[in-house]
Parts: sequence; structure tokens; C-alpha cells
Amino acid sequence: MWEMVPFSGMFNPLHLNNFELEWKRLISAVVLPPIGHGNCLLAPWILWAIWTARNQKLFQNIIFTAQETVTKAIRDAKGWTAAQLPISQGAKRSNPQQNRPSSGVICKSDAAWKKEVQAAGLAWSFYSNQLERISSHNQPVAFVISSLLAEGLAIRSAMKHAIDLRMRHMVFETDSLQLVAAIADGSNFSDFHGVLSDIYLLSISFDSVSFRFCHRESLCFEGSIVKKTLSDFVVTQPA
Repeated sequence: MWEMVPFSGMFNPLHLNNFELEWKRLISAVVLPPIGHGNCLLAPWILWAIWTARNQKLFQNIIFTAQETVTKAIRDAKGWTAAQLPISQGAKRSNPQQNRPSSGVICKSDAAWKKEVQAAGLAWSFYSNQLERISSHNQPVAFVISSLLAEGLAIRSAMKHAIDLRMRHMVFETDSLQLVAAIADGSNFSDFHGVLSDIYLLSISFDSVSFRFCHRESLCFEGSIVKKTLSDFVVTQPA
């Protein structure tokens, strides 16, 4: 992975050095254009990408290549830098609602959660840009500890399915404003961190991807599916 980072000159970690010495070497390395927006911003994202990729391999048996891990680090660094723009510049950003890709696919996801049994019903549907439904899918899940986690699991399942179908340009919609904010801000919820990390890593597989809040009325179809999925699942569980 270190060989793929766009440094001016290769950065080779020295196993005999301690972290402080290696960190000083890392932040002094020059990042090449067009990435070179300041290595002090890129360096921590490289370490974070390595750490999260390691955790995915150990705990989820999900393996990301070195190139995918580097790409995630660079994208996260760029996203963080863009988020630091002054308000005067940020006000000039276009409305996300206007950025709907002309040839992309919209995925609407929803979840129903039952606290008493710690279970959820998930559903997601793929739509053309003209909002014609392409296909719809559902899945019950056990051991779900919150409604936010259920909504995150729905988007994660939808993302995995979209990758399997080789969809390259995606807009994911959910009526969970808290979930959209968590994805955008990188919030750290203790019961949601693993799913959030999965969402970030899965995003690498798309040429373009965005996450958007939609009103509950837009998910009537998916809402009816999740309720039935959860109900059927609860009924079939042993007492």
C-alpha cells in the first residue's frame, strides 16, 4: 500500500523505528499533484484506512486491496478538506438535489425495527433516473440493537447488491436524516461504527455515489415491504 501512495519519492516504513520517528518522516514526505493538498492532511487518513481495512479483514472477513485502501484514504482526505471551506465558499456549493446523475440508478431503502425481539426487516429498491422501479428486495436480520443500525444495515445491503449487479453510479435515499448526517460527518456511534465503516469502504467500488435524505412518503412501497418482512420473521422465530 505504501508503494501506491503518491509521494514524491517512495516512503518505506522502517520496522526498527518507533511511531514518533516514523510519523515525522511521514508528515515530511511531499504528496504529488493533483493530490498534494498538504500531506499533514493525507497522512492520518492513510493510517486510518489501513486500520479500518485490517478490522474489516479480521472481524467481517471482507478483504480490500491495497489500491482500494489507498483510494479510500485519498477520498476521505479530500472530503475532509472540502468540508473545511469557509462559509462564504460553502454557500456556493450546488444543491445535492440538483446533482442527480443523468445515467445513474437511485436506490431507496427502508427498515422496520422491533425492540422487543432485537430484529429488523430491511428493504431496498432500484429505480431508473425517471423513477421507474427496476427491482425490489428484502431481508430479515436478527440481533439489531437500534433503529439507526437497522437503517444502516439496509443501505449496506443495498450497496452490496448494487456492487453485485455492477451498478457504477448510485444515489442512495433513506428517510433517516440521522443516518445521512452520520455518513456525511463521519459520526462515531458506538452501536453503528462497524456499519458506517462498511459503507465508507463499499463506496470505493462506485464511480460516483451519494447519500440523500428523502421524505417518508417517498418510501411507501419499501415501508410496506419492511413491515411484512419483519412480521413474517418474528412469527417464524421459536418462542
